[in-house]
Amino acid sequence: MPESKILVRAPNWIGDAVMATGFLTALRKTAPKARISVLANQGVADIFRWHPAAIGLLEFRQGESLFSVALRTKRYRFDSCYILPLSFSSAAIAFLSGIPKRIGYDSECRGWLLTKRFPYRKKDFRSRHLLQGYCRLLGEGAVPEDQVVKLTEAELATADKWLVKKDIRIKPIGLGPGATYGPAKRWPEEKWIELGKILAGRGWRMLIFGSAAEADLCRRIAAAIGGGAVSCAGETDLRQSAALLSRCRFFVSNDTGVMHLAAAVGTTVVALFGSTNPDWTRPWGSGHVVIYQKEPCSPCYGRTCRYGHYHCMTKISAASVIEAIDKEAQIR
Repeated sequence: MPESKILVRAPNWIGDAVMATGFLTALRKTAPKARISVLANQGVADIFRWHPAAIGLLEFRQGESLFSVALRTKRYRFDSCYILPLSFSSAAIAFLSGIPKRIGYDSECRGWLLTKRFPYRKKDFRSRHLLQGYCRLLGEGAVPEDQVVKLTEAELATADKWLVKKDIRIKPIGLGPGATYGPAKRWPEEKWIELGKILAGRGWRMLIFGSAAEADLCRRIAAAIGGGAVSCAGETDLRQSAALLSRCRFFVSNDTGVMHLAAAVGTTVVALFGSTNPDWTRPWGSGHVVIYQKEPCSPCYGRTCRYGHYHCMTKISAASVIEAIDKEAQIR
């Protein structure tokens, strides 16, 4: 009997995609002999490269038509597809690809495209960790596994050379001051600078991570901190960032994709939450710290604060972050 061919439609956001790596490992345990492949947007596809549970990686371009993606996917004759995104289009691709078994949540009026539907209620879905939500698609008893972004020795060596070039010869503390979603998830710039100056005064070096769009923000913070900080925003791709994150002693971050990337390469994360629910998107795994000043209006999941005060983020102090770092440093 031929081996089952399973396709996993990956999420499009970096953080969600990183969490989906734990789903892949859980899927491998439930289907040890299956041939598992991943269908992913090019923007996140590198997260799944070399993943030990997957043998294939299919990529599609941002803006590519559903019919084009489905036509290419159909050639592989998959037996089943786990659809992790909640969008109508992700289920439509699996349907148009002629995949006989299509498993996912009954969201965005797409239930008729699925052969196995799981009920979706937004409040309930956000009450547990997203990785647990993914693993529910595997049935009762499926256990979420650790996230993993597999790095090569060559990638790690390149990261080490990059650090030496920047004259960073001790394990730095990484900082992630950006958040693509919006300002409601961002700790204020002046708080990052305050934190950085305290850390620099203690002899720490800092590596500031961000996308190309966040490069100006990261450079401003690095310049204000002084010689102890270096920005790599806009200078590294996804896998290069992952390799550099793996070399950090700690990573302090807003709730954003790079936070999950750091956790997936084994770096201890101090995560700052405001408008989102840490029960849903906290860094997965043990040893991470979440700082969350729960306001009456939080979590609102808004991009901006409807009251204009952003108290959920501004009330987080640099002292509380330093305390978390000190505590974890003693443990480790």
